[in-house]
Amino acid sequence: MKTVVKLLVLTIVIVEVAAEPCMSSMKEYDPESQLCCDYGVVPKFNEHGQKLDCCSEKTFIVETEICCERDVFKKLTEDGKEQSCCGATSYEKSEKVCCNNTLTDKINGINSCCGSSLINPKTTICCRGSNSNKKPHSIGTHMKCCGVEYYNKTTHYCTSKKKGMVLPLLKSLCNNNEYDILKQKCCTGTLYNVSDSDEQYTCCGTKLYNTVDEKCCDGSFTIPHAAECCEKGHFYPSSQKCCNGLPVNITSSTEECCGNGLYDRPYQECCGNVIYNTSSHQCCQPGGDIIVKLTEYKCCGKISYDSHEDVCCTKHNSHYDTIYKIITKSVENHDTCCVPSEIEKSQSYSSITHRCQLGGIINKTDMCGIHPYNETSDLCCGGVLDKMGLEEGRDCCGIKSYDMTSKICCDSTIYLKTNKLSCHQNSTEFIDVIQRTLPRHRDYGICSYCNLHTIQNVKEFLESPTNLCKQFVLKIAKLTTSMAGNTTTVDGFIHKDLLSQKTFKNTRFNSKYLAHVN
Repeated sequence: MKTVVKLLVLTIVIVEVAAEPCMSSMKEYDPESQLCCDYGVVPKFNEHGQKLDCCSEKTFIVETEICCERDVFKKLTEDGKEQSCCGATSYEKSEKVCCNNTLTDKINGINSCCGSSLINPKTTICCRGSNSNKKPHSIGTHMKCCGVEYYNKTTHYCTSKKKGMVLPLLKSLCNNNEYDILKQKCCTGTLYNVSDSDEQYTCCGTKLYNTVDEKCCDGSFTIPHAAECCEKGHFYPSSQKCCNGLPVNITSSTEECCGNGLYDRPYQECCGNVIYNTSSHQCCQPGGDIIVKLTEYKCCGKISYDSHEDVCCTKHNSHYDTIYKIITKSVENHDTCCVPSEIEKSQSYSSITHRCQLGGIINKTDMCGIHPYNETSDLCCGGVLDKMGLEEGRDCCGIKSYDMTSKICCDSTIYLKTNKLSCHQNSTEFIDVIQRTLPRHRDYGICSYCNLHTIQNVKEFLESPTNLCKQFVLKIAKLTTSMAGNTTTVDGFIHKDLLSQKTFKNTRFNSKYLAHVN
């Protein structure tokens, strides 16, 4: 019989608890084993291992005792009844009720409080005000609380629940004085002998005014009814404009404000607060410089600059705002700016001979589309770059390059020489034809035969600048040809447009073309 010996490895982790200051004794204590009470640091557990807590200048056992302000009492009475605190006194919860630190005997099991009073919620309502104030009232018909007050809503209304202020209907307060709203109106603390419901007379600040004759501006002053407000004054729209808070007389309906003056819009404009002639001058954005047109001076944002000496650089920041910077030309014929990631490192250059690519200046003759290329080794086909294409013996066919030793280019389409020895060799499976609407006979135009390879290059075929057959690529059947001199007649039936995938039933096709003459 084998004996199995098991080894138990006990790992003890020692956690060091940082001491905290006890402000009452100005000493440090360990919160895991000590209490910081008003009178100093004491043990957190008694000699029996029971947890303690502070109670003014003493401690109590949390499990069996309660602390009522400064005194300690048992949680349970000798006969096992639970005790609770009512202020600094303990009481039996089954016998008494504590209302606002006042003990009251329970009556028929009622234990609802309203302030310091015990109430029956079936017959009494407790109205609550601010600062925890409460007041009991006998429940009545049409009655409602307003703070601690109780009022009849058919004869009175509550003006302030916070203050518990009740007023008779048709009464109100004006600067804390009660008044009759049928006879008086209150304008910001000032009473007038006009009914509050009279809409012809209303308030403008502390002033009462007649709305037929006047109007109120900014809630503080009145002006004639025919006028309009103009900051602290007024103006008459038929003959004046309000410019910068001042009334200015106008002579034309097209005049507009510019600062404190007027300008005539068809011939003049406003730049900030300055009037300028639009035929001879230009404003560099609102509030910017004003420059003379057709001179060396130009705008760069709000700032003007001499275009003979400088160029304007612009860049958008992360908030899509435009940043402007004027730099001095490095060469006299430079006319624009190349901006890298940091606008401070901008450079001037000539847009005629160079271009700006990713913040760097590149010679235009060294570009193929958007890519730099070497004219002695690379091949550029309609803006499409073929690296080392020239050096490796390739040539362009439309926008594609091809190997001239094994392929042939016909009308921007590349063929294998094993399938097509020359561009005039006919293949009768597919044909493309110039026709704008189908089916419709057309006895003129230029078309070309093509083989299966053409279908793989439909996009290039249509985009070619030299091929005129761009409207349809048609699949035809029963193709017959006949020649008369240099003219060849092609006859057959159209089956399908390979571009739109449209099919045709029994649509006859007939075309004539001139044979190529080499």
